Amino acid sequence: MALSWEPLSGGYRRLVKLDLPAGAAVCTTTLTMGRSSPLPPMVGGLTIGDISSTGVIVVGNPDRYVLAGAVTAFRSLTMFRAVYHNSYAVAIEMWQPDIREGEKPEETVILEGPDWRQLLFDYADIAAKKMGVRPIKAEKNMTGYCTWYYYYKGVTQAHTLENIEALAANRSPYAAEYVQIDDGYQTFQGDWLDQCDTWPTPVKEVAQKIIAGGMKAGIWLMPTTASTASRVYREHPDWFVKDAKGETVTMPGWSPAPDNRWACLDATIPEAREHIVNVFKTFWDWGFTYFKLDGLRFGLQEGIRRDPNATAVSAFRLLLETIRKAVPDALIMACSEPFLPCLGLVDNARVSNDTGRYFCTAAKDHCPHNTGCSILDAFRISMGNFFMFDRWFRADPDTVMARQDNAFYTRNEAKFSVLAAIMTGVALTSDHLGTINADRNALLAKAQDIRMRDARPYKAYPGIWPRAFEGTVDGRRAVALVNDTEQEITWTAKELELPENCVDLLDGRRILSQIALAPHDAVLLTAE
Repeated sequence: MALSWEPLSGGYRRLVKLDLPAGAAVCTTTLTMGRSSPLPPMVGGLTIGDISSTGVIVVGNPDRYVLAGAVTAFRSLTMFRAVYHNSYAVAIEMWQPDIREGEKPEETVILEGPDWRQLLFDYADIAAKKMGVRPIKAEKNMTGYCTWYYYYKGVTQAHTLENIEALAANRSPYAAEYVQIDDGYQTFQGDWLDQCDTWPTPVKEVAQKIIAGGMKAGIWLMPTTASTASRVYREHPDWFVKDAKGETVTMPGWSPAPDNRWACLDATIPEAREHIVNVFKTFWDWGFTYFKLDGLRFGLQEGIRRDPNATAVSAFRLLLETIRKAVPDALIMACSEPFLPCLGLVDNARVSNDTGRYFCTAAKDHCPHNTGCSILDAFRISMGNFFMFDRWFRADPDTVMARQDNAFYTRNEAKFSVLAAIMTGVALTSDHLGTINADRNALLAKAQDIRMRDARPYKAYPGIWPRAFEGTVDGRRAVALVNDTEQEITWTAKELELPENCVDLLDGRRILSQIALAPHDAVLLTAE
């Protein structure tokens, strides 16, 4: 039973009462990497679940699941959490922090059914329609290249030009359609048209080299953000979100000082929007047709904007709408984004954290951000968002790691990264095609050539990490298996509902009635 929205100080709250058996599992997905507004305390002696979400939550057991999800995000995110009494999940609580008195709350849905995966698919379809998602063209896998996951902050113009030449010369078996210039060309975050000393050649000329090589040019930038060291901030400090004292609100960024304090652009200021329009139209005129919008979560900064009726979410949407109108034919990819507010305004979106040159987070000390960027984490988070694939956008699982050089993972571990691309249909890489060996290049090409559609966990229980996924490849049922443990795992063809004669599409080997998967290995099985 869903109770009506209750207006509270600073937002609206709603309670959905449940009638489920004890021990009902909670499955959530994080639909934003941005602000996570705390929910006000409950009353009546109930216990708040420590699992919460900012978009959708599923509670239930193998016989019956209940999904509560937000299907619009025009002015506010919607926070969800499970509420317990003893060991019973008795309710789902929703909270919309930015809905003000007299305003209509964001739309939500309550769905029930025996298959939690299908509930998520149905939810995604409803949200896509409500948010105006355009038809998604995903007939073939998207391929491309970016520098970041090979050179990271050390990238120079020379590195980029070297790779453009290698990408143009090596079109088989993997061929990049897009080449994206990554972080490193600009002077400071926010000064997107100003180049640093390591980029003496205008990026316009670099774009022309990419195009001359038979590829499409892409550029990385963070339109919601500017460093306090940037020229745009120093010249226009009034363009940024303020606190109650009129001071600029800043956040710690990942760049080294003095570029490490970032301010949020106030998109409700017409001059600020005109500035963004100029940036995107200039890049478009220079030949860039693919834009990676990174750090979008910084656009949800709380504070005072020039338009007193704006919220963080509505201002964020306004900025994306401005970009979409400025370059209507561009391919726009959202990264580090709040998913729901992006719907209908972007073509692609990252559905994972950063990947890395290491297989798992045990190598976090080697990550450039020291956050545990890894192949395994990127795979897990991507597959946790399986219901978004080709429903909300083309889902980007971050770059494919297949190379043998400047890499600290085995060929078998690289299969996890390749599988993520196969299951999403987005297969960009940072591998140097001038140095990658033939065996690893052939593995990379699998991410380009194979697509598993309608990928979903196979017979999985919410809250338990699955190691089997099902879908179709070329119209035939397919099952992907991953072993992220330190022991061999064995499956039978019968328990996976596969015929006894199967083929592993990743290595071409035949599999009979039993599949013994070594630690840190993966297969993609379909009937011969």
